[in-house]
Amino acid sequence: MTQPGDVRDPSVPASPGAARPGAARGFLRWVCTKNPFYVLSAGLFLAGLRISFGDPTLAEDTWFMMGGLAGYTLLLAGAACLLVRFATVWDDVRTVLLLVVLMFLATSVTFDEVLVLTPERGVACGVLGFMFAVVVSEGILRAIRLRLPGWFRMPYYLILALFFVYPLALRPFLHEPHSPTLLWGLFGFSPAAGLLFLTLLPAIRRGPDHVRGNGSPWPFPLYPWSLFVFLAMAVVGRSILLCWSMHLLGNGDNERLIFGPYFLVPFGFALAILVLEMAIVSGRRDVLGVALALPLGLVILAFTGHRADPVYGEFLDVFARGLGALPPYVTVVGATAFYLYAASRRVAFALDGLTAALLILSIVAPNTLLLDDLVAPRPLPLTAVAVVQLAIGLARWASWRCVLGSLAAVAAIAPLADVLTPSLQTAVAFHLALAALLVLAALFDDWFARTVRVVGSAVIVWLSLGTLLGGEAAGLPAWAVWVYPLGMAMFLFAYGKWLRHVFAQGSAGVILAAWLLTGVWHGYATLRQRIAGLDLLVASLVLLGVAVLISLSKGGVLSRWKPAWRGASPPAVD
Repeated sequence: MTQPGDVRDPSVPASPGAARPGAARGFLRWVCTKNPFYVLSAGLFLAGLRISFGDPTLAEDTWFMMGGLAGYTLLLAGAACLLVRFATVWDDVRTVLLLVVLMFLATSVTFDEVLVLTPERGVACGVLGFMFAVVVSEGILRAIRLRLPGWFRMPYYLILALFFVYPLALRPFLHEPHSPTLLWGLFGFSPAAGLLFLTLLPAIRRGPDHVRGNGSPWPFPLYPWSLFVFLAMAVVGRSILLCWSMHLLGNGDNERLIFGPYFLVPFGFALAILVLEMAIVSGRRDVLGVALALPLGLVILAFTGHRADPVYGEFLDVFARGLGALPPYVTVVGATAFYLYAASRRVAFALDGLTAALLILSIVAPNTLLLDDLVAPRPLPLTAVAVVQLAIGLARWASWRCVLGSLAAVAAIAPLADVLTPSLQTAVAFHLALAALLVLAALFDDWFARTVRVVGSAVIVWLSLGTLLGGEAAGLPAWAVWVYPLGMAMFLFAYGKWLRHVFAQGSAGVILAAWLLTGVWHGYATLRQRIAGLDLLVASLVLLGVAVLISLSKGGVLSRWKPAWRGASPPAVD
């Protein structure tokens, strides 16, 4: 229905500008709802402060910088208190509180240069900055009556302390940029952060009830886990910045970093443990899937980002000498340990993850750095795979797991037969695997075992016929060409007889028939070389037999024999 004020002709299409007021209102609504101005304000303030007082060599700039950061942080804290007390706009409060934490972290990063150039002033800034962060955090929590339980509060302050104090611990070693102690210290930020994040385990195991009635409308896990997700992202950035600001190379190399993605692997394993514990407490399978996939993602991470840079390669050599292996191998070992821990917690699919880690470990050597450096499968990890899968298969009576374990055992044994040629080694391993499959298929009676019986029998027929028809051309001894198919036929017949498996017995008959026909043909070919007219003689005998059959048919002999073949008595003759 047309409104009284609407005079537009409905037959005329709307102009593109007609939708602009609605789009403008939608954008305005988004801006008012999301309220990005807090973030924009913080970003502009940090940029302006850096431009105005960014000279670390001047003491007044340092104190102006610290005073500006502290003042703006207090301003944000005051805004949060006002929003809670007078407006109860909790969505905006969450943004403001995270920005307060961001200011703490920015403060810790800002004074790296001060610490390098004027250590006494840098130490004072670091200590005062941490104390300021603690005081402001406690003041906000009390002012807005937001409850942060001790098992969350203690990790929060420990992580904040790491950001402020860790650079102070590196300061005595900065004058020796090539010192292994300094290089390990730069790498060590990630493992240290991981250890501090693990202090969240008691809070996780207490579940959502631990933060129920926290004084805010934020649901679990939005509160308090958004805070620690934010801190985890900050750890990644701080690991990179630490290598840039605290590794003083000089000679134009200041922009080159020793940092590589593998620096984050220890921290990643700590996060994987936390996510795993969350999955155990919550019982959510999607969270469990993320936890079990994280270590394999860390393995991929350990293979990436490597570059031919002397500065980067210096610590890589130190790492290899110190741990006896390069990052990919150490990461796979760590993934194996993670899945063992998950199995000890009786986590579903943990042993499958352990199997995957062991399989990767079999092709990753201590000196493997890139995917091009992968090695042939090694026996020890494959043996471990065999033990794990056979144990699970027998415990759960699952045929496919026993098959997987048997194949791993065969693959582990095969390289040990180094006295054999590679081709013979492969053939022996294949036949051992085939025998293991058929034996396990005989022990089990599920769909997988029945499928293996049919497929295994068909494979034996294919191998036997291939040996008969092309064995000599492939270089096999003459005796093997004849003995192998006959032995396979006898094995299949006995196997089918034992299991009453018609397909296996029929397959044995096919091999035996092919063996006999091939033998007859070879014998005929040998005689043909000595008897020139053998073809004519055989054709004559064949035609004679055909003629005799025709004559017997004319005389009615074949018709009288036919009932006897069918088991009936011939008709009486008068």
